[in-house]
Amino acid sequence: MTDWVSIYCPHCHRHTSLEPAPVKYEGYYYGSHYDGITGAFWKKNDNNTWWIGVCNNCKRPVLVLNKGQIIYPNPLPSPSDERIPEHIRSDLNEAKICLSSKAYRASAVMSRRAMQSACIDKGAAKGNLVNQLHDLASNQIITKNLKEWADVVRWVGNDAAHPGKDGVTEKDAEDMVNLAEQFLHVIYVTPAIAKEHRTKRGKP
Repeated sequence: MTDWVSIYCPHCHRHTSLEPAPVKYEGYYYGSHYDGITGAFWKKNDNNTWWIGVCNNCKRPVLVLNKGQIIYPNPLPSPSDERIPEHIRSDLNEAKICLSSKAYRASAVMSRRAMQSACIDKGAAKGNLVNQLHDLASNQIITKNLKEWADVVRWVGNDAAHPGKDGVTEKDAEDMVNLAEQFLHVIYVTPAIAKEHRTKRGKP
């Protein structure tokens, strides 16, 4: 069962696999005392088994249903690329944490915030996000396609932030995180990778 379960540990913030917790038990069976060690499994019915998993790195426990359909505490999402500036990466990571915690509206708002933080970092004029994206596109800092991605994140993030607007589903929030992350990758990560290889080869 545990072969399929790997997570970003909510305790140590590392990618890890889980092993069943070794549990010592004591009791009596037909009048005879016994003790021993077994894995911590609770088979609720034929289809569902809860078990205690232990992080291979920090050795702290999480509660797992079957092959990871539910894990508590919620595992962290995959970390964002460190070539994204820290204050923007922090917004994106918060969007991911909200998504993993099923706070979908909050996730969409933070995805939008991460994108606006990038616009400001890239020198967009002061004002609202509509104008900032237009400014970056006009100055060819972002492409037309990238602006269209960003507009989608802006729309959903706006709806998430204001009462009476459309709701935000899990799929909506997941898509916004992915779009925002791709936006940041194009702006920050891809140029950084190219620069690393130019430097490595002594190119200007």
